[in-house]
Amino acid sequence: MSEEWNRRQFHFATTLLSSRLLVLQGKRLALDITERQLGRSSTEALRARAEHLRRDIATAQHNYRTTMLEWGSPEHEDFWVVAYSRLIEKGHVLNGRLRAAIVDLPAAERYQVAADIEVLEGIVEGWTDSMRRAMATSVA
Repeated sequence: MSEEWNRRQFHFATTLLSSRLLVLQGKRLALDITERQLGRSSTEALRARAEHLRRDIATAQHNYRTTMLEWGSPEHEDFWVVAYSRLIEKGHVLNGRLRAAIVDLPAAERYQVAADIEVLEGIVEGWTDSMRRAMATSVA
């Protein structure tokens, strides 16, 4: 039973990831077509359609990435790219919050937070390098 369960779960995960990726690719294709039409005749309706598609793409991208992290396997070519990009995003958000908070801190604490920001920037840089290597591996 366990082997059958694992097989079904793998099939479900693969199907779910494929469908999320197809939705994302379809939205990107629709935006590409809409942007070409905008180049020929820029109407308010086409501009609104393009903006709507950009929001849809952001949602579809988020759904794909979330699904990849929840259901994907580290052996999948996109897994590490998605994982590192999520870490990088979170690192940038945290860095921004630390920078915003630093102005309200006493001088002694400012120094410590500034050091923490510098360390975090180094970590994010390392994640970025790792993501680039993962991207090169998935393309190769």
